[in-house]
Amino acid sequence: MTDKELLRGLEEHHRVIRVGLALIQIHCATDCANIAGLEKARLDLTRASRERSAFVSDCIIPRLLETADSDDRAALSDFLVAFTSKRLISDKHIERWTDDKIAADVPGYCAAARTIWSMMEEQMERETRVLGARLLRNSELCSARR
Repeated sequence: MTDKELLRGLEEHHRVIRVGLALIQIHCATDCANIAGLEKARLDLTRASRERSAFVSDCIIPRLLETADSDDRAALSDFLVAFTSKRLISDKHIERWTDDKIAADVPGYCAAARTIWSMMEEQMERETRVLGARLLRNSELCSARR
């Protein structure tokens, strides 16, 4: 994949996650949540987030490291620390809020999920800023060389 294709892939992963977040937020905004719908939306969002994580760690990071200078390596290292930490927090949230626990306490789940939603939005912004900017720069450098 080219850097431009990787950037488009990252943007698509972010789009899918934002759609998933919006769907769960709709479920949480109602007085009488559709538990089955919420569970499916949550499963879909978890899958989308994990696919994005794999795309970042398996495709984007290795590509950026190929041409990274010491400043880029430091920024990517900082990014990976935050990325791993947020993944662990998200995994603990998923483990804690099983389908049964959600069904028993939808308002509690929604309150806890708000923290995760904010974290996910922050992570996507950071990916755009740290990874997207470097992919864009690399693709522009590549185009200028032609």
